[in-house]
Amino acid sequence: MQVFLLVQRNAAAEVPAKLRSAFGEGELTTLQVGEDELPILPAGSVVLTYLSDALMGNIIGAAAEQDWNLAIMPHPQMRNVRIGFGVAASMEDAIEDFLAAQQIETVDLLRCNHRAVANCILIGNSAGLLLGIERGLPLWQRCKRFLYECRRLSKYTPTSYDLTTGKNKTLATAALGIVVVEHGANSLLSRRVLEESSIQDGMLHALILAPQSWLEMLGFLLRSIVLRSSPETRLPRFAGHIKTTDLVITSQRDIPHVIDGVEYVGNELTLTVTKGALRLFPGRHLKIRRDTAQAKEIYRVQSLPSADSRTELCLKTLPIVRHAATQDFKELFSLLRENTRATPAFLVLMVLSAILAAFGLYANSGPVIIGAMILAPLMAPIISLAMGISRQDRSLIEPALTTLVRGVALALGCAAFLALVIPLRSITSEVEARLSPNLLDLGVAIISGIAGAYAHARREVARSLAGVAIAVALVPPLVVSGIGLGWWNWNVFSGAMLLFVTNLIGILFAAAITFSLLGFSPITKAGRGLIFSLVMVLLISLPLGFSFGRMVDLQSTTRAIEGMHVDDAVIRDVDAMYRSGNKVVRCNLVFPVAQDRTFDHLEICSMAYQLIRERLGEEPIVEISVIHYSGGHHSAALLRPDTPAKPR
Repeated sequence: MQVFLLVQRNAAAEVPAKLRSAFGEGELTTLQVGEDELPILPAGSVVLTYLSDALMGNIIGAAAEQDWNLAIMPHPQMRNVRIGFGVAASMEDAIEDFLAAQQIETVDLLRCNHRAVANCILIGNSAGLLLGIERGLPLWQRCKRFLYECRRLSKYTPTSYDLTTGKNKTLATAALGIVVVEHGANSLLSRRVLEESSIQDGMLHALILAPQSWLEMLGFLLRSIVLRSSPETRLPRFAGHIKTTDLVITSQRDIPHVIDGVEYVGNELTLTVTKGALRLFPGRHLKIRRDTAQAKEIYRVQSLPSADSRTELCLKTLPIVRHAATQDFKELFSLLRENTRATPAFLVLMVLSAILAAFGLYANSGPVIIGAMILAPLMAPIISLAMGISRQDRSLIEPALTTLVRGVALALGCAAFLALVIPLRSITSEVEARLSPNLLDLGVAIISGIAGAYAHARREVARSLAGVAIAVALVPPLVVSGIGLGWWNWNVFSGAMLLFVTNLIGILFAAAITFSLLGFSPITKAGRGLIFSLVMVLLISLPLGFSFGRMVDLQSTTRAIEGMHVDDAVIRDVDAMYRSGNKVVRCNLVFPVAQDRTFDHLEICSMAYQLIRERLGEEPIVEISVIHYSGGHHSAALLRPDTPAKPR
């Protein structure tokens, strides 16, 4: 078998000996080629190549035009061609694949402006990120690449592109870059996003990378470079996918692009796929599919910027956060403006939710209170007010604030009236639970504000608004505060009102931030409102922090005392609280059954008090209940630090 070996001019001596030794005397004819020197060989010639990526483009084109039978050997400076045609990385494996080939495969050839493409075309900035990075790289090298790309993010500016497919579909968009491949079965790209791909289907794939914010791109970099998550079966959210036979890409600017590692510049790229143009000895990694009927064109571009918004995107570098689309503004603002109105339905629901919450609080019924939370419409004007703060929009702020004040006044009035007419004055556990807010309640309000804003901005999660209303619980503390007014009890009123104000400020602050991050308002525009909200959050955090500290102190007290031994007795069921500014510790002193011994309860209770005081390092009020296992004898003693112990 006569075989022609193509090597770079003046580099014939660099051909590995193992490649020459694989053929007998006279079977291998070596030809030297340069960038502008292409051999002319008879059709059907068996041609081996030992060339770099830079030279292989012309050779692949010549092989298709002259109908050679092409076999590609791995060269130290050949990476893209090896990946594109599935060539083994070692010379021994590549020679073995060539000699053992059962048949020559007819494969497609992708051309860009008439130049043959073996692997991919990278257009614009950072388009190569969709191809991933080399497998097996250590973490420190991936992190180095991540930091390098992060520094480049501040310089990225989208470019305006016009694309026309083989079926004359047109797309006008703005993107950072585009990746074009003929097939993806042998590249990192395919393992991530291309499910149906073949080198014999007559189609090319174009992946358009169009993030609309710095944060969106940063998240993609983190996942693809540092975390290197498992291969995905779908595109990143900000990318589009076109599968077609031909593609024309134009731009008003010059388009920098890289073909198999070689850089070019032009303002129009014509991409074509010639089906069955190349006869190839397949590499071991080339995926051959013999059932390759002409595939259908794919046109998935819904997530890409439209022609209307691309002009604005191309004027500056990527913004920190994504700007919401015009249709999102229209629909959301229509809803939020409707929510600012104090309609009869709003007022009726406000009264009903306040009455239902009051009944639940009096009856100490959690399910009834939850029903009042769902029924309450108070969340709607608060979210509208948050958007008004975010955008500094008086047309939202003023009516939302008016509706909110009306709703709050109505709930307080209803609760105060019920407190006057219902002859119950006991503080139930549901009421007491809303009298001592702390930093945890502020955290709940902030998370609920984020969820509320996101649910309004995304129609697909709007059904979660009921859950948000339950989580933040606006009406119950407001009703408890109204009950405090009716009872003329300052502690009940102030404690519950602090919880309501905590919820209100937390929701406003978090929702305003969320709307800004979702692109409905530049953070610079929302500056004054956000600063004011932040100051309010910090101010209200002071009493909440004090309350949280007391809660931590009470839990530490409980843990310190629980299980203490006093003589033969054990302290159980410890409950610590503050009453009128004093720490009160309630506990059970449990005695074992002992028929042959009489316990001096008063003496042991005194011992218990002394031990508790020593353990805590302070002198709380201690209330001790004495209990025997048998259940037949019960007694209790109340010990105070300032009074002698007395049985009770």
